[in-house]
Amino acid sequence: MTLLYPRLLRHRAKLLAAEYKERGALDLNNSWALTDETAVFVATGGTRVEPEKLQVLRDMVVDLAKESGFPQLPDAKQKTAFDLRLAVALHREMRISPAEAASGDVWAFLALIVLPDVAHWRYPKPPGDRVLASDLTRHVFGRMWWRAQLVYAPTDADPYAALHVLGEAAFDQIYARRAALGGSPHLIKSILRVWKQMNLAGLPERDILRDFLKRLLRLAPFVVFEALDEYALDEELLEIARETVVGHLSAGQSLSASEIDARAALVFAMQASAVATASR
Repeated sequence: MTLLYPRLLRHRAKLLAAEYKERGALDLNNSWALTDETAVFVATGGTRVEPEKLQVLRDMVVDLAKESGFPQLPDAKQKTAFDLRLAVALHREMRISPAEAASGDVWAFLALIVLPDVAHWRYPKPPGDRVLASDLTRHVFGRMWWRAQLVYAPTDADPYAALHVLGEAAFDQIYARRAALGGSPHLIKSILRVWKQMNLAGLPERDILRDFLKRLLRLAPFVVFEALDEYALDEELLEIARETVVGHLSAGQSLSASEIDARAALVFAMQASAVATASR
């Protein structure tokens, strides 16, 4: 059973974002609440989340933050650890549907009403999109729920293992293109399966991923990715990845065709068998 969450009206959200912007985590520790008189629920019907559930959610997120140093400012390693734990915890505990999670007003309610102290601890003096969710790819909480949603594999021993395949900046490149790629978990999981088996040591992974996604977007109008089974989709993406790597090695480098092929082969050593195994 999924739950409906309160939506913080945009005018109220903007006022709070401006009011809280210069305040720190400790200062906001007494400013949180479980309700707001301006918050509304979507009128489509459904089970509304109870304040008690929001309290449990708040306690859980605060505990995760404390494990990463809250209320002291976290270092890079603590931020990464918090984000990954947060992604799993939100996805497991919120019981929110993707349609509901696509509403920025829901995430604004969590960041500005229920968890303003944690939001401003993770992003001190945050720009508006970090708390308002005007861009879900940047929201302190919303981006992590969606990251977990897109990799979630319920039949795997660790349904969230793919969260560790790409760093945040690289994953954001995929998520930012979700509209053009259909927001498809089936496709995202295939990208991560292929990427996990590639040995890109010494190569600019971010640049290669960007070019790979451009090639994939050009193919998207002609291929129904959801219609392909895992093995066929992995093979299709593997070929695009090979073209991307060869293209990168060929650009601006004085390498012979045989040298390019040899270097590309190192990137994809054991790739075909590994992807086939992962897809069965």
